[in-house]
Amino acid sequence: MAKSQVVYRLRVGTLLLMGGFGVMGGGLLAPALPALLAPFEVDEGSVGLVLSVYTFAAALTLPFTGLLLDLLGRKTVGITCLLIDGLFGLLCTTAPSFTVLLVLRFVQGIGIAGLIPVAMTVVSDWYEGEQRLRIMGFLSGTIAVAAVVIPLVGGLLAELDWRYPFAVYGFSLVLAPVFLVLIPESAPGAQLTDMRSKTRTYLGRLRSALGLRGVREVFLHSFGIYFLLYALVTFVPLFLAGVYGLGVGVAGVAISLNGFVAALVAAHAVAINRRIGKRLTISFGYLTIAVSLTTIPLWPGLPGVAVSLILFGMGMGVVQPVIFNWATTAGPPGLIGSIVALFNTLKFIGMTAAPVALRGVYGVGGLILTFAAAGLIAVLWALRAFARAES
Repeated sequence: MAKSQVVYRLRVGTLLLMGGFGVMGGGLLAPALPALLAPFEVDEGSVGLVLSVYTFAAALTLPFTGLLLDLLGRKTVGITCLLIDGLFGLLCTTAPSFTVLLVLRFVQGIGIAGLIPVAMTVVSDWYEGEQRLRIMGFLSGTIAVAAVVIPLVGGLLAELDWRYPFAVYGFSLVLAPVFLVLIPESAPGAQLTDMRSKTRTYLGRLRSALGLRGVREVFLHSFGIYFLLYALVTFVPLFLAGVYGLGVGVAGVAISLNGFVAALVAAHAVAINRRIGKRLTISFGYLTIAVSLTTIPLWPGLPGVAVSLILFGMGMGVVQPVIFNWATTAGPPGLIGSIVALFNTLKFIGMTAAPVALRGVYGVGGLILTFAAAGLIAVLWALRAFARAES
């Protein structure tokens, strides 16, 4: 194998790892929450703050992360995010109180939330056209698998000790020197002496970019696709436990089926997009998700539920790479970092909104109506994509 090919694979592998680490903020700890109750003497209503402070930190700081990506450069921000994630994740294992744990998690969230935007931005800098879409397919597939496998790992580790899931974040400290060596700077930042005028000009250009239809549309798709993902992740375990009596571990394995299928389909995103175009690709993906969500509670047995989960993975695998790639091309070249960061901000908002919004439906009409409502939302997003997305 040629040296250039080896370097290419190592660099892409580093970015894929970064994307995988970027979904560990909540997924790794969600199944570990019960293990935190006794050590920190908190109740079930409060322990969820360990997740929400991270989400809040991400939504609050990602726009500034994007600013720094475009002003300071990709490498500086990437290494800083990895160091913050790893260091403060490890410090969580030494937290003497729940309040200190929340503070450490908030700071860690600033770092971990920037990992996926950095990976997406560097891919956008390096590659063009179908090659960029192909790498985005690999990245979205990695994220899809990690988002489902990581909770299983977190749950197993928490069975041994509540500190072990936090210790996993320390691997970011290992990835930081690898990133330093393998990933060259693809967009050098401004000189410090010129930072004020650069920032003023930058913010003006960003305000103009946010007025572009394509930018607004891709932000809506970021919200929509992760709203639908968290609708599945939140309510499928409840369905499997309530109807089939399956435990959390088995439910997690069942959900992971969607992630693996999404990764497989995402690898073929280039061929799908080339054949039918962006507008139809996105619409088809959403409609597949709609069918999946609507049919989950209607099957007479588990094999049918598995079919629906496979369909959901197919839909995610079709949509994710296209909107990831779109996010890197929707705005002006000098604002890629900020557009990608804001794109990920909408992702976190969608993840947070799904369980809140759909729990109201669940309280009124149960799981069948909840899945039907989520399926209807997917249909509406498909129709919007067909009507508004650029070909």
